[in-house]
Amino acid sequence: MRRVTLSGTFLILLGVLYFLWQHRFERSPDFPTLRLADLRALATPVSGVEWLGPDLQPTLRLRVNPGHPRVIVHLDLPNLKAVDFLHLRYHVTARELMPGKEIWADGRCMIEWHPGNGGTEWENDLFCSVRHDHEGWVAERVARPDHPPAIPALRIENLGVSGDLEVSLFEATVLQETWIWKIGRWVLMGAWLGWAIAWIGVRGKAGRIRTVLAACIWLLMGIYFVVPGPWKSLHSFGTPFEIGEEIKTVRDVTPSATGPRTASPAPQSGQAALLESVGEIPDKGDPALRFKHYASNVRPLLHALLLFGPTLLFACLVGKKSARSLAVLFSLAMEGAEFAFGYGFDWGDVYDLTCDAMGIFVALAVYGYFRRTAPWRLRVKSE
Repeated sequence: MRRVTLSGTFLILLGVLYFLWQHRFERSPDFPTLRLADLRALATPVSGVEWLGPDLQPTLRLRVNPGHPRVIVHLDLPNLKAVDFLHLRYHVTARELMPGKEIWADGRCMIEWHPGNGGTEWENDLFCSVRHDHEGWVAERVARPDHPPAIPALRIENLGVSGDLEVSLFEATVLQETWIWKIGRWVLMGAWLGWAIAWIGVRGKAGRIRTVLAACIWLLMGIYFVVPGPWKSLHSFGTPFEIGEEIKTVRDVTPSATGPRTASPAPQSGQAALLESVGEIPDKGDPALRFKHYASNVRPLLHALLLFGPTLLFACLVGKKSARSLAVLFSLAMEGAEFAFGYGFDWGDVYDLTCDAMGIFVALAVYGYFRRTAPWRLRVKSE
């Protein structure tokens, strides 16, 4: 009965997590939603760049041909000051876009984050990359600078050897965190910690300390690798974030109130024809995520080690049975979060789960071996 109750409580906590995450943000009342029409009003003609369609619903096309080996455009976002979060909604299409020699030489869109304190360094935050014939779909995400707050601008590059890059939809909305999230996340973390302690169970004074320690480690692993996770951009759980109704304001298409930014090689939209490509953009996100990318050749080993260490530690603290269940829940939560955030699920993820299982199995085997052969007894709760 205890396990049934805890399983039901687990599902309730998942529901609360879903609700809080989907309601994490709300529109900032200080800024209206900006669209392509607002950017078009300030754009200066650039070779290779063409605005198609009506003024209120335009499409931006960057065409590469033998006379123009690359087309790059930089567009200021009118009247935006330094912000922490920017909700992006976009639809980008590639038509016969043949990529160049470099792996990054295709059609791509990014947010330039310029420091709000007058610094000279800025960040290129890639949010879309397409090539060949790609119809795409309407996508969304919440972009955030590495060093908030920062001033955003839109940069689009067609670095292919031929073909078109078309942006038919672009919306940028400044967000702020809701009070529901700011308060609720701490309550939810406490609830998850209490659930983990109850799931493990407590026996004796010494066992209480080990149980709380194991539960804290499990919770921290969930925060670091599951939700919010190591990702640079923030994604919703399937359906769009609940950010509220659009704030109706008088639309002003005057240039950005921040003025020219000397840090950019071409801070004015009209100078976009002189821009050079920013080249390869380093991977964003948590150091663990970047290390996983650079060590992709040993990805199975990384997954196994990620589960081996914590499982062995859990076993030493609370025994094999609890360690196995905590490790399995963590492994499933990692893959489940990736799927919920829209990263998909394929045979590669099944392979990752298999590697996780191997890490758990080996950790429990090592624990069992040392418990039998070590000259001291590992004093853990009863198996």
